[in-house]
Amino acid sequence: MKNHLVITAVGEDRPGIVAHLAEVFVKNSANMEESRMAILGGEFAVIGLVTVPSEAIDGLNRDLDALKSEGISVTVRNTRPLSTERFAGYTTYTISVSGADHEGIVHRISMFLRDRAINIQSVETGIVNAPETGSPLFCMSGTVQVPPSISLQELQKNLNAIGDEECVDVKIKQSADKPQNALA
Repeated sequence: MKNHLVITAVGEDRPGIVAHLAEVFVKNSANMEESRMAILGGEFAVIGLVTVPSEAIDGLNRDLDALKSEGISVTVRNTRPLSTERFAGYTTYTISVSGADHEGIVHRISMFLRDRAINIQSVETGIVNAPETGSPLFCMSGTVQVPPSISLQELQKNLNAIGDEECVDVKIKQSADKPQNALA
């Protein structure tokens, strides 16, 4: 039987972290099915969905725990597939936000989504410098699952109002991607 694990690893950025993690996975018959990896500040962070046979879990946990001596913090959490019915009838949209950077943008948008039972599937944020002025610009891109009771027009109207208040541009489009509401 294969077990599904969500594994996070964070360590000071340097070449070889990904290769080292992959080596631990292969050694323990584990397969990284999905992952997100990025440099955040001076740290390299990995989050991934890993499948591993039951008989290899103890060895995998032991080898991952040994990474602490190399300055890599690892957490492991068991997970299971979500019901494919959980978001039946929901529509998947991509939301993009950009504008002058300031505190509270993610808070306002995520609170709005939460209050309407809109599920965030993924989100990325970052700061880039404006081409001519060099001013910091906030950028956010995410995928959400919207209940059938909320129309695209209603969603756009409400997010545009938040965008106006926060002085950011908000764009929404229906996603061509298949919703990721269940593990493969």
